[in-house]
Amino acid sequence: MRKLNRGSILIGLIAAATVLLSLQAIIYYIRWFVPFLNSHHSYIVPPGKTAFIWFAVKIITNTIFLTVGILLLRLYWRFRASGYFGKESLRVLDFFVLSCLGLAVLGIFQTISDNISDLHFNEWSSAWSTANRIYRFITHQFVLREPQTMYILLAAILWAVRQFVEKALTVKKENESFI
Repeated sequence: MRKLNRGSILIGLIAAATVLLSLQAIIYYIRWFVPFLNSHHSYIVPPGKTAFIWFAVKIITNTIFLTVGILLLRLYWRFRASGYFGKESLRVLDFFVLSCLGLAVLGIFQTISDNISDLHFNEWSSAWSTANRIYRFITHQFVLREPQTMYILLAAILWAVRQFVEKALTVKKENESFI
């Protein structure tokens, strides 16, 4: 077994904490979602939010976090055992990229459902005013109030890391073929 440094231990602790906290959040939201389905009343949904969509986004988001945490733990243990990333790490990195994009889409969907009244559909009288209102809505909601750019940026960074790992695996395979 290899000697662990502090950074390596920190990665394992973060992954384990992600798994535990996401599991706790999933249990919490499901615990309140089931009574909501029975009575159509919820005590934890913030005012102005669509309860069903709010619960669905929270449960799906935490399920993605749970899955990413489990995969990160598996990736961590494999890396710790071998000292390098293998082919299976490319699939894990692909899932991480898709998870980030999925979280961004979920955030956009929830933002639209929570703020749909800001579009003022009854005031759409011309193509110019419609385009102007949609542009203002997108700018106000997705750039200023609830930006989803962090998930998209993280997806781009992880995609770059994936490309690096793929190149490194190709070089490793070529080097092994010389030996």
